[in-house]
Amino acid sequence: MACAASLLRVFLVVAACLLPATLHAEPEHPVKPLLWKVEGPGVEKPAYLFGTIHIGKTAAAKLHPAADKAFKQATVLHTEAPFDPATQTASIGMLTRTDGKELAESIGPDLSKRVAEELKHINDELDSTPFQTVKTWYVAYMLPMLPYMLDGAKPLDMALWDRAEKAKKKTSGMQTPEEQAIGFEELTEEEQTTLLKNTLAMMKKYRVERKDPMAELVTAYISGDIERIDAQATKSIEETFHGEDKALGERLLKSILTDRDAIMTDYIDATLKKSPAQVHFFAAGAAHYTGKESVRARLERRGYKVTRIEE
Repeated sequence: MACAASLLRVFLVVAACLLPATLHAEPEHPVKPLLWKVEGPGVEKPAYLFGTIHIGKTAAAKLHPAADKAFKQATVLHTEAPFDPATQTASIGMLTRTDGKELAESIGPDLSKRVAEELKHINDELDSTPFQTVKTWYVAYMLPMLPYMLDGAKPLDMALWDRAEKAKKKTSGMQTPEEQAIGFEELTEEEQTTLLKNTLAMMKKYRVERKDPMAELVTAYISGDIERIDAQATKSIEETFHGEDKALGERLLKSILTDRDAIMTDYIDATLKKSPAQVHFFAAGAAHYTGKESVRARLERRGYKVTRIEE
């Protein structure tokens, strides 16, 4: 899942004292950047779409020289949601349970045991104590990402925001954290529990099969192959929800990807019309730029010329 990246900061303090995940040898940076130049009527200077990945390690977290060049040219950075301290602090409240229950009470003893077991598989020093006050959907979202968070490294999106601020660039978010997470927030507690149960089952299945879907996503991202990335982006939802839960998965995928693509397209369109003389750099999860109904495709239908830059 590509959305809610800004919320990962909540758990960085938890992860900072833990052992880092083991990673394989890899290139210095992505082979091809997920970078597109946007031109169109009234746009005085080219804008850029940049597909990110919401982790802070591996070559995927480093900019290809072409992306780095575009970033340096930019006068404004737009991320999915703002990374300013006030927004991040507010995000903590959004993740906190409001039903008066702890996680274990809500999901029951059997599922609580499975959460604890999965955490131990990730790192023997982990237990579920820090997650008891966190909403069920976020625990499900965070678990597959956790091995890539254990050293406390900032996700690429956040690192770009910090770099932009140091360079005195303007910064802005295309959505609020609440808008980012609305697809999850609209789930009932029963549906959130189903999401967690199915996520745990998927993680166990992959572990038994010695597969790592996050590593596969990272490899696809580093390759710059948009078809592979598009396939990986929806794979986890499709494999997490099947049978009687398939409709729930389709609804969730629509709300966290397709619906948000439409919102970000409106934002980019309005931004380019409002300040066409600025060089805008729109950084969002790669899946928002790779599909047939992606932001990129929607901008093209509105008359913009969108050209990929690969070197």
